[in-house]
Amino acid sequence: MYGTGVLKGMAITLKHFFSRKRTIQYPEQMPELYERYRGHLYLEFEKCIVCGICSKTCPNGVLSLEDARDENTKKKKLLSYTIDHQYCMFCNLCVEGCPAHCLHFDHDFERSQYNRDDIKEVYHRPPEMDQVAPGTSTPGTGDANEPDPGLTEEALKKQKKMDALMTALDKNPVKLLSRYVEGEEDAQILADILQADRGKAEKLVELMADDQDKARKVAVAFVNKEKKQRQSQTEGGEKHEHE
Repeated sequence: MYGTGVLKGMAITLKHFFSRKRTIQYPEQMPELYERYRGHLYLEFEKCIVCGICSKTCPNGVLSLEDARDENTKKKKLLSYTIDHQYCMFCNLCVEGCPAHCLHFDHDFERSQYNRDDIKEVYHRPPEMDQVAPGTSTPGTGDANEPDPGLTEEALKKQKKMDALMTALDKNPVKLLSRYVEGEEDAQILADILQADRGKAEKLVELMADDQDKARKVAVAFVNKEKKQRQSQTEGGEKHEHE
């Protein structure tokens, strides 16, 4: 029927015309915002891991950061972080992509400034983040992980290799140990043995750095011994149940 669309539109207009007015007296009265409302993007500086994912995912180039290499830890540290709010379109891609969950939107929408450049927000590294806590060691002060300066070059290489192997063993033991035993099941058994006995772990790591073949033989021996113990315990339990 001709004019149906107009009638539907007028019906909606009349419905809102006679409904309760929603005008508020801003700024004396602040609006009620939805929980997921995106007003102002802000950064929790201490949580940032300087991965750069936020700046790479931002379609408008709103985010930029400055980093440097920490002399003590040799890791990247955040020096400054800039959010240019005038170009933000509130897409939330930076918040969703942040692995450290340090970017958030709050309900603060009153961000207008007289000059456009003043809308830009710059976060600087707090001085207390670079202060060394009492009791912590720094390179050159006798750290337990620092190589002994009296060692020979060959001994230093071996020590570094052992440290790297021990780190890999702590992070992903099954992946490392699967090179020395057959099957992931044996690697998991060996990982359980080494986690329970740090002395055995250090002994095996030293063999890994010196002699790969000998390390494999020792690793297989550890696993076989553990399997025999588990089998004897299982058989003993079954025998006890039958009695």
